[in-house]
Amino acid sequence: MKSSRPSGRRAARRTAHAAAPVAAAVACLLAAGCGSSPASGAARIGPPLTSPLATSFATAAGSDVAIVEMGGSAAQENNFWQLFVRPGPTAPWRLATPVGVADNGGLVVASGDGSLLTGFRPSQDLTYSPLASSTDNGASWSPAGPVNPGLANVPDSLAASPNGSLVALTEGGTVQLGSGSGSSWKRLSSASALAATPAGRACGLTGLTAAAFTSSGTPVLAGGCSRPGTVGIFTSSDATGGDSARWQAASPALPASLARTDIGVLRLTASGTGMIALLQAGTGSQASLVAAFWQPGSRAGSAGTWTLSAPLRTGAGQLESTTVGPGSAVGVTLSGSRGAILAGPGSAWQTLTTLPRWTATIALGPAGAVDAIGAHLGTFTDWRLQPGSGWTKAQTIQVQIPYGSSS
Repeated sequence: MKSSRPSGRRAARRTAHAAAPVAAAVACLLAAGCGSSPASGAARIGPPLTSPLATSFATAAGSDVAIVEMGGSAAQENNFWQLFVRPGPTAPWRLATPVGVADNGGLVVASGDGSLLTGFRPSQDLTYSPLASSTDNGASWSPAGPVNPGLANVPDSLAASPNGSLVALTEGGTVQLGSGSGSSWKRLSSASALAATPAGRACGLTGLTAAAFTSSGTPVLAGGCSRPGTVGIFTSSDATGGDSARWQAASPALPASLARTDIGVLRLTASGTGMIALLQAGTGSQASLVAAFWQPGSRAGSAGTWTLSAPLRTGAGQLESTTVGPGSAVGVTLSGSRGAILAGPGSAWQTLTTLPRWTATIALGPAGAVDAIGAHLGTFTDWRLQPGSGWTKAQTIQVQIPYGSSS
């Protein structure tokens, strides 16, 4: 039910006071790494690489969703996260942030069976993650959830399957399997439990960074590996939950040029009948991004196929946002007003014209349309890229920011 937004402090105080078993063959459907022999565990190298919460994505129904931070400096408590929805490629954006819960900690949004599910990350007095569900592109919301402990600080900490199942990564490192828009949850696994499996030891799992579902409803987890040249993507032959589930490697094989490179999984998300993983290879001045696309096999029970993009060299530039568009398109923004997009499997990375000031993320539409989403103080701006003429302002929305309400 839609209601007026209370102040951040009052909202924080207020909120503070079934998947079926799958055949063993499904565990290998992502399979470049299935059946690999376990290796001795490698020493931990610290927390895995993670992706910023600022993002946008296209839903299966053709809507676009953008999640950006607005308000004051992140060093203060005047930063509030906002959700915007564009119901179609020719429709205007509109503010669709669920009201009634403090969102200083960030928003995570999942789309599965045509609905949107928004999770509020913990912040200040809010120690768990309330959820809100919408079946009308965010025009109205119903309470759902919660997830306790709260959602992890990654954009893919919440995922929904076409059959209504949910999976959540929590701040405590557990993985929970949910149903009924989050009305019930049970433990699926944890970072430590997965690290102790043969597949986890072979990668030297350092932590989990993303969760997703295949189109058939199989949960997939991703994380960082301390073993160079290894991608940490895992699937289970038992989706009913519990640490006894048989987790197996489900990772793409990397080229020899990356065999000695540390690999992090920044994003893992469903796209059509397949999946997209965004990988970071290396760190510092040697860092690059690689998009990995998976499609299921043509026959039931057959292994799927991974396709890798060429690396996008980022150097020491900081990743600021990620985007998944229609047709498995991928986009990123980097520090220094830089951006790049990839149209899908088999395409080459395309560097964008210098992004407008205050760009928080980009949104990708059909037929190669690109929008730069600006967020500065209380102003949301949509800049449309016009071939041959650069960025043109298409829309502006003024958002009321409750400055001082969280201090």
